[in-house]
Amino acid sequence: MERAAIYHISEHNYAYAVDGDTLAVRLRAKKNDLERVVVHYKNLYDHTSRPKELSMEKILSDGISDLFEARIIVKEKRFKYYFELFSPGERIFYTSDGFLESVDEKNCFFYPYINDDDIFRPPSWAEGEIIYQIFVDRFYDGDPSNNPPGTIPFGTPPGRESYYGGDLEGVILKLDYVAGLGAKIIYLNPIFLSNSYHKYDIVDYYSIDGTFGKAEDLARLVEAAHERGMKVVLDGVFNHCSSSNPLFMDVLERQSESKYRDWFCIKRFPIDASGKNYDTFAGLVPGMPRLNTCNPEVIRYITDVVLHWTKLFKLDGWRLDVADEVSHSLWINLRRELKALSPDILLIGEIWNHSSRWLQGREMDTATNYKFMRALHEFVAGKIEAHSFWERVSANKMLYRSCLYNYLVNLVGSHDTTRCRTILGSDELHVLAMAVNLAFEGMPLIYYGDEVCMEGGFDPDNRRAMKWEDVNSDCARRIGELSRFRAGSIVLKKGSITPIEVGRRILAFCREFEGERIYFVANFDGRECVLEGPWRDAQVKLGEGSLEDGRLTLESGRYVLLGYK
Repeated sequence: MERAAIYHISEHNYAYAVDGDTLAVRLRAKKNDLERVVVHYKNLYDHTSRPKELSMEKILSDGISDLFEARIIVKEKRFKYYFELFSPGERIFYTSDGFLESVDEKNCFFYPYINDDDIFRPPSWAEGEIIYQIFVDRFYDGDPSNNPPGTIPFGTPPGRESYYGGDLEGVILKLDYVAGLGAKIIYLNPIFLSNSYHKYDIVDYYSIDGTFGKAEDLARLVEAAHERGMKVVLDGVFNHCSSSNPLFMDVLERQSESKYRDWFCIKRFPIDASGKNYDTFAGLVPGMPRLNTCNPEVIRYITDVVLHWTKLFKLDGWRLDVADEVSHSLWINLRRELKALSPDILLIGEIWNHSSRWLQGREMDTATNYKFMRALHEFVAGKIEAHSFWERVSANKMLYRSCLYNYLVNLVGSHDTTRCRTILGSDELHVLAMAVNLAFEGMPLIYYGDEVCMEGGFDPDNRRAMKWEDVNSDCARRIGELSRFRAGSIVLKKGSITPIEVGRRILAFCREFEGERIYFVANFDGRECVLEGPWRDAQVKLGEGSLEDGRLTLESGRYVLLGYK
């Protein structure tokens, strides 16, 4: 037994409350080192009875480690526990005092009490639902009267200052299209007053940008979305603002005498608009001065902005930009006040790397899962094989609580990446990548145009105007039928996922919920494959495979969903 590889702490993602009397406990060990793990547990103040025993399940395995998990129930909400480990020829107890041959109660791990705010409760309505991301200026021009000077036609290549005239009215007019894809959530890139087309440099947090419409248009959009059973999420840009924002302009004018001097990350005075002596977005963009989100006045200001719009229009959530650079103090306060308004408000953090610090139940409900995107792109491009893909996915999942797996925002691309279709090089591979995401656990995000195989290179080319002429194309049909299938499938939205390894260039997995199973198989190989797996008695639900006597025949570049009546 490799004792140095065994790990548990009685906090964070290794011991967390599931509900009022249930604690999830985890133990990590060297891959394939332990034959069995048993957790012994009872009430913290029970000093007489024998502990209960529960075998732990191996839930994840990467190239290095296995992760075991069990859910233990103590109605008094107070826990003490230890682990019994079995490997070939060896049995040992693992405790808060390390490895022991015998255990006394004082050696146990303690989880003293489950308080109500220990329980992570992301909004149940959002679990597994499809997010449709709309870059408003590039989506649809519903009201040409608000177009800024120099607006260019759809189909024209974008520049860094290009406007296409997309607006809130255009989103309203295309709501039925988005709903027809099965999307539950519309996520709008920033819509507040700004001097840029992208609106990530806010001049006034209390005004809708006039090129997109008026506050009344946002009200109509939210109402129309709600009538269709859809939710609306806005983009909150609170790490930085525009250098033209009156708050920062006051500092430029009054320098150290400004009452907002501590609202920004000023290194020293004097400052000017060139970026001299103050921090900015990425430390590189003078026009986007960084807000001091540790300042209680800034925390109050931003919280009030979010509460204002959320209350006014009954918003359903916020995607929070550069969430990992903003102070925890701001997010904790914002979550507390928003959840007091409605516990069903969804908070999504834009985080490109490990997100577990922000997913402990006090800040975000979920985060963007770019780790999934990178692993999928590398597999599709042939840089890694299926086995390595699953190891990468599992290693990332080990960082998060099991209850979050169906909430992680999985994506194949966004407004900050080269388009998936361009990276992968063909409609066929793009459709397969989209299919994997739409059948996977998590909340799949569709970046506008990905459903019609839109191309686009590095920013700003990845923000081309929507190609409405392609919405009836073959690839759009194939992606749309799977997105609609997902929208109606509780198994794909809420089910667990189990990898099935049947080939180096085949991605296959089983989704299961309450005893119902759906199998997904995608053939990335360059040839037709005949595969045997656990789907012997299943039937083709969707896709282009054929099943005969338990043998699945799948052409190159095709996927299939298999299930039961």
